[in-house]
This record gives sequence, C-alpha cells and structure tokens, in this order.
Amino acid sequence: MKLFAGKLFSNALFALVAIVLVWPEAALATGPRVTKSLFSADKSEIHTIDFPPYVSTEVTDGGAVSEIVRTALKVAGIEAVITTHPLTGMVRYYLLQEHALAVMGRHLQFSDEQKKNLIFIPLMVMEEAYFYYKPLHPDGLKMDTDSLKQMTYGAHRGEDVSRHEKAGTTVKYAATMTLLKLLKSGEVDYVAVPALSEEWLVDRYMADEKGNFARLAETAGNETLYMIFNRKHAGGEAAAQGFRKALADIIQDGTYGRILDKHLGVENGKLYLRRLETLQ
Repeated sequence: MKLFAGKLFSNALFALVAIVLVWPEAALATGPRVTKSLFSADKSEIHTIDFPPYVSTEVTDGGAVSEIVRTALKVAGIEAVITTHPLTGMVRYYLLQEHALAVMGRHLQFSDEQKKNLIFIPLMVMEEAYFYYKPLHPDGLKMDTDSLKQMTYGAHRGEDVSRHEKAGTTVKYAATMTLLKLLKSGEVDYVAVPALSEEWLVDRYMADEKGNFARLAETAGNETLYMIFNRKHAGGEAAAQGFRKALADIIQDGTYGRILDKHLGVENGKLYLRRLETLQ
C-alpha cells in the first residue's frame, strides 16, 4: 500500500510539474490549483523565482538572498520555508491566488489594486548591465536611434520595457538562461542582467562561451529585489512587521554584510550593502 501511495504521489507530482512548465503564464491566474500541503504541511510558504547566484538551489545555502531571508525569518521567529520556481507566473499565482505568506523577487509587476494588499520590503539593490554577443557584433553594438529600431531586446517577464519600446526596439521575453542562448543565436541583440548572474550562468552552462558575452559601457540601471508580504494571508501583516525589524537588526549588527561577503565577495558585498542602505 505504501509503495502504491508513493508511486501515485510521484506520478501526480510529475504531472503537475509538466502542466505548469507548458502552461502559459496568463493561464496561471486561474490554475493549476496546488495546495501548500504538497510542499510543507506545517509551515507557511515563501515563493521565489530561480535567480542564481542570488537565489538558487544550485548555490551554497541557496544563495545570498535566500540566506539573508532565512536568517531574518529566524530572528523574527517566523516559521516559513522558501520554495523556488522556474517561472515568474508561478510565483505570482501562489501570491495572488493561493494567498501565500510572501514571495521574493524582481520584475514582479502588480496593478495598483493588487498593491493595496501587498507589503514591499527591499532585500537587495542590483545594478543591471547590458550584454551582447561579441562574435555577432565584432565591432561592438551600435545603440544609436536608427540601429535600435532594427534590434530586438531580450527582456524578463514583468520587466519595464517602455524605454526600449519607445525607441522602436522589438521586445522578446524569456528567462535569463534562455536570453543568453538567444543572444548567441542572434534572435535577440542585447539583454539586461546583473553581471554576477551572467558570469555564473556562462561559467556553469556555457563555459566554452566565456568572453563572448560583452558588456556595454552604459548601465541598464538598478533593480530592487523585494520581499513581498501578503495582507490576504492571516499572518501577513504581523510577519511583515517582524521581518522588517529583523532585517534592520541583521544589517545593523553586520550579519547581512557577512552573508554578502561570503557569497559575493567583500568588494561586491560592500557595494550591495551601500545600495540597500539608500532605501532604508
């Protein structure tokens, strides 16, 4: 009987993952329905998108942001587990449809009405850089008005692309790893990602392409990664209050900085800390 139940659960889980991976993000507003018990029977869920090296099951201790969040949760006495997903739509689904305790991530756009039920707490401020594929543009990427009208920009779902659309640039959406592959194939001409993400992904999955992804001198700007608590969750507001205080405490006592140094290096750690302090 136990063997049958185990096989049934495994088959159900496999089917669920298969459905979600092919389900259009727009359809996630109404499904698939998944209960928290599938992930954790007795703890609240915090959902996030896989975003190495900051948040990922492939990185030591889940990455810098995951360790910072777990540390602040522990200080605040909040019982919760972090679940990582491959698609932004899944994170939005659990927040808006399943009323999860919280989510964390960047490029998560919400309507003014949705924002009324959400509490945003900044976790990290990252500088994003523009990258292009040098073998296809050996003389560099021209970013003048006429050239931009002939280009395609690779964007993350939820990213503000108004400046690119205003320039007449075509926009194509995909996850970061896919965007790098699209750069190589020439299907997109440039993308914006944090430099550490580009370095980590190329080193991990495209090692033979090291040095082929060139960085433009112009920065793409800063992007804030937020912890977003849900007022529709019974404990959402209290958890947000406790987490905000705990985060401030670990920043003040140096724990936050030490976690950054551990994952990102001392110089990067100092830079990320300075950026976050501008939002406090």
